[in-house]
Order: sequence, then structure tokens, then C-alpha cells
Amino acid sequence: MQSAAGRRALSTLASKLHPPVPLSPQESKQLLNLLTASFRNHLNREHPLVIPVGSKDAQKAHTHLVELSQASRPESSYSSAHEHINSILSNPLLSRKPNRRASESGAVDILRDPLNWFLDQIALGTADISKATMCLEAIKKNRDPRRQAMVQQEGMPATVIADWLRTSGLENSKPFLDMLNLSPSVPRHFLNSLVPMLMLTEKNTAPLWRWFMRPLELRMEETGYSAESITSFRLQLLKDMASCAYSSSRDEALVIFLRVFEMYQRGEHDVSLKIVQPLGSSLVSRIESGPPAIGSTDIYESFLGTCSGWLGRWSQAVEAMLWLHHPTRQNPYPALAFIKDPRGAELHVRGNKSKRRFLVRLCLGAAQVLLENGKSVEAQIAMNFTQEHFAEIVLSKTLSDNAAAAKQAKVEEESRNLEILNRLLPT
Repeated sequence: MQSAAGRRALSTLASKLHPPVPLSPQESKQLLNLLTASFRNHLNREHPLVIPVGSKDAQKAHTHLVELSQASRPESSYSSAHEHINSILSNPLLSRKPNRRASESGAVDILRDPLNWFLDQIALGTADISKATMCLEAIKKNRDPRRQAMVQQEGMPATVIADWLRTSGLENSKPFLDMLNLSPSVPRHFLNSLVPMLMLTEKNTAPLWRWFMRPLELRMEETGYSAESITSFRLQLLKDMASCAYSSSRDEALVIFLRVFEMYQRGEHDVSLKIVQPLGSSLVSRIESGPPAIGSTDIYESFLGTCSGWLGRWSQAVEAMLWLHHPTRQNPYPALAFIKDPRGAELHVRGNKSKRRFLVRLCLGAAQVLLENGKSVEAQIAMNFTQEHFAEIVLSKTLSDNAAAAKQAKVEEESRNLEILNRLLPT
């Protein structure tokens, strides 16, 4: 009879001559189930459900556990193990087998199929933000409608990348915040592509709000950035969201502001005036400078009604401007009342350059609407206020317009003179 050592030697030699055949899918599943069951049993042995012996309900709890012993396991260990294992098995980083040719034809793959190319990078463990940027740029540059439709059918690329940022932990890292120009050396191509694709194409704003609402102190610990820098990141993210939304629907952009303003009022998610004021001001500028937009009157007036909550004494001027651009009821009278009130516009005539120019636009806008409605006397009040307090701004604009007109007239005159000379010359 062969000794145990001899059998082991023969077994080792046989394994070298005939390597073990890879497990079939069914065998792999059986092995995984065995390992999972073994892990759960070990966890239950090491961390059983403990019931305080001296408590009044100890006997009752013991009886209850005996009754349920055949039906279920202790929740404290079994359920936590189950959730932990499921979170591992469902992780996108483990859900795809890498394409063995990914490294051989990467340039071709990213042009032909950028999403699957990036999924291969995730499976190989080589994915990073720069490769995610390449994927998004390749998708954006591919103008073929059929190819874009195919990409959307295969999976939503921006959502896939957002999930990868979450599961890899990169969305809480310093390099991720650098994508919004916290680092001047890092371009913004990544989020410039990701945010519009999430909002407009895939209608998925959950990752964006998750990034915004992450606690300020936690961000500071994770990245080493100051509170001011984190606030700058959050504000820029909101501005990008509002800008994307505005390009599709003004109402959606205003709803974003209203949600943030509600957080500010409730003292939630570290939202301060340093976030609310710049965001609101950017939307007021879009409304003032853009063409008339049809939208929800209720949403517009809700936005208008928040002004006193984030602008203080200047809110009366902004409210008057918003009434001039109301989607259904242009109203110049709040502006006229602000101009005539001694405690209104006159208090701001010596303000900074930005406020002075805003008041000029408000006065001229009110005068224009009043003239269109046949209210010439009231329109003259607004014009007189402008000439009295902002003559240098109005005159400088008039002079520059006159200079441009004179230059154009001179060019036209020279052209006419040349044409006359050409006719006089013998042919």
C-alpha cells in the first residue's frame, strides 16, 4: 500500500501534468453558495444575538427565540451578513468580466463603443476620472443618432459613471472636487460633460443632489479643503445644474433654487447665504437678459417671493425687475413705486457699479413698458430719475452709440466717393 507521502507526491505530479479544468458556471455557483453559507455560520458563531440576563423581558425574549428558532436566525448577525454579502456581489465593480482584448485595441474600442470600453476599464481595475472623461467626450462627439440611441439602449453612460464614482469612493475624494476648478491646473471637461448628460439626457439628478448635500465637515475631513473651498464647489455644482435646467426649462431651474432656499430656511445641509445669493443672482440675470419665456406663473412668483429672504433691502429693486419680466403679466408699477420712494432707489444711487447699472436698466425698462401702455407722463418720471442720477452712464452709452454711427457714416461716405471717382475715370 502506498504511503500518504507517496500519494501526495503523485497527486502533485498529476496536477502539474494535467492542470485542473476551470469550474463550470453551475459549479462556480455551488462553490459561492457554500462559501456564503460558511461565512454566515462562522459569523453567527462568533457574534450571536446576546440577550441581557438581568432584564425583566429576558424570559419573554428567551421564550420568543425558542419559538422562532426553527423559522429564522438571529437578526443581528444573519441579516447584517446577508446585506454585506449582497452589497459585495451587487457592486458594479464586480459585475462584469473584463474583455481580454481591451488593452490591445483601446483606441478602436473607445471610438466604436465608449461605454463598453469604460466598463472594461472598471472590470480591469484601471478606470479613473481621466478615462471617464474620455468616455463622456467620445459619446458627446459621436453625432450619429443611431449610435447614440444604441448607447442609451445598452445603458445610461452618465448614470453608469456616477454609480462608479459612488462605489469606488471617488465622489468623496479631492480629485473629484478638483474637477470644479478648485485646482486651477485641472480642466472642467469631466463635469462639463457629466452634469448635462445626467440632467438633460438621462433625467437623473439623484447623484448631483447627493454630491451637493454631503456634509460640509465630512468633505473637509476627506479632502483637506477649507470650508470656503467646499462651499465654492457646492455653489459651482448648483450653478451648473441650474444652467443646464434653464437651457431646457426655466421652471426646472427655478425649482432647483426653491429647493436650495428651503434648505437654507430650515438650516439643513450647511446651506448659507454664500450659496443662496450667488445662485439666485445668476437666475435673475438669466431672466433679465434672456428672451421672454412661457412657464408656470406659480413657480415664477414663488421665486419672486423669496427675494426678501436673501437680498435684504436690495430685494425691492430685484422684485421690481422680475415684475417687468413676468411671463404673463408685465407690471412696471413696482419699479415706478421704487423710483418715486425716497427710501427706495435713491438709497442705492451711490452704490457699487453693478447696482448702479442695474438701476439704469430697471428705470429704462419701466419707462419702455409704460410708453408701450400709453403712460408717457409716468414714463418721463423714470427717464428723469435716470438722467438726474446716472447721467454719466446714460451719456457714455449715448456718446458711444453716436461715435459708432458717425464711424459707419464716414465709411459709407468714403465708399460713395470711391464709386464716383471710378465712374469719372476713363475706361
